[in-house]
Amino acid sequence: MNSKNRKHHAARCVDALIAQSAAMRTAHRKKYWRLIRVIRSQTRLLSAEQHGGFLAPVNAQAVIAACKRMARRSFAWNRHPEDWGVPAGSPLVQLRSLVHHLFDQYPVPEFLTAAWWDENEAAWELDLYLHLAQGRSVRQFPNPLFQSMTKKMGAFYMQSPDDLSPFAALNWARVRALGGDERLARILISRTPLCYPLQDQRFWDSVFRFLIQNQPISVDEIVEIVHFVNQQRFEPAEKVWWKGTGPYPLQPDFSLKGRSLMSLRRHMVHWKADLIEKGVMPPPEVDPLDFPWQRSEIGEFQCELEGQIWSIEEVLTPRQLQIESKIMKHCVETYLNECVRRQTTIWSMKVKAGQRRRRQLTIEVLPGKKEIFEARGKNNSKPSSTVRKVLNSWAHQEHLTFNETV
Repeated sequence: MNSKNRKHHAARCVDALIAQSAAMRTAHRKKYWRLIRVIRSQTRLLSAEQHGGFLAPVNAQAVIAACKRMARRSFAWNRHPEDWGVPAGSPLVQLRSLVHHLFDQYPVPEFLTAAWWDENEAAWELDLYLHLAQGRSVRQFPNPLFQSMTKKMGAFYMQSPDDLSPFAALNWARVRALGGDERLARILISRTPLCYPLQDQRFWDSVFRFLIQNQPISVDEIVEIVHFVNQQRFEPAEKVWWKGTGPYPLQPDFSLKGRSLMSLRRHMVHWKADLIEKGVMPPPEVDPLDFPWQRSEIGEFQCELEGQIWSIEEVLTPRQLQIESKIMKHCVETYLNECVRRQTTIWSMKVKAGQRRRRQLTIEVLPGKKEIFEARGKNNSKPSSTVRKVLNSWAHQEHLTFNETV
């Protein structure tokens, strides 16, 4: 295909994408075509040269996406697109200018304009743009991400660098408001997971303060610290340790409180040995699936009833929990994290007839309250009268109470 044919093909692709993107409500579609006509008559933003995917800050696909979003929010237009004065400059400068022309009653930071054409549309980012364009405070924006924003953080947010995403700018502003410099803020949002939504913002604030207080730290060490903290507190143990250690974090209560930079460095080197020593994780020669958690103070049970031997035993390893879940056909294996942390205990009732022992009931007991919280048979069935009698005998022996739902 020669250059002329390639150019013609690219132009046809742009035309097809424009037509395809016009599928919307009639009122919006009219506004969309107005934008397309203005852009085509006054700029080269929709020329074939601008076609080619979301590889550049602005290209034909990005312009079409912006037109579609701006048309759907034409209720917020303050000026007609036909009155737009096109500035000299790059496609990015021109598209930003069109956004400001249509919506701004008050100046809006440049970094927020990308929300109109970003490949991954986020409605809250567009709503934030319109909120600020009306002259309202960023701290008054009705979104959970902005609820804890301080006055200082709000000021830094409005001054965020033009190349940041609206979300990355939140962490930029948070680090700057806590006293971090531009270097630290840039490292955190460009080299670590902190450019994405965070779990437990209060905890991450403590991490930011730790890093700020211990500056200067090399770029590589800052990145290493953040990744280590994220792994220990939030990522599945199976991913961080080895297969079989479960889907829950190794140290969900991990904290930097009381740690110095030197003590953290030591822990980052010796953390596996530290967790083995504390009994949190198994030594290398023990399969994680067979590593038991701490036994409950509640006693086990055995009795003879109707010529059969009944027993109630605590489930103490991940493998036992998986087997119980598989045989009884319910979801008790998902209680692994609660069992490890001793927030709950799981018990298995079995009956022996001849040489065989068959599971009859899975029981959840809250150790702090000594309360039988749940008791289910196979496929989550309710216990039979005989099974209930055995359960009552155990409860009497161990002074356990029943939750009203059991």
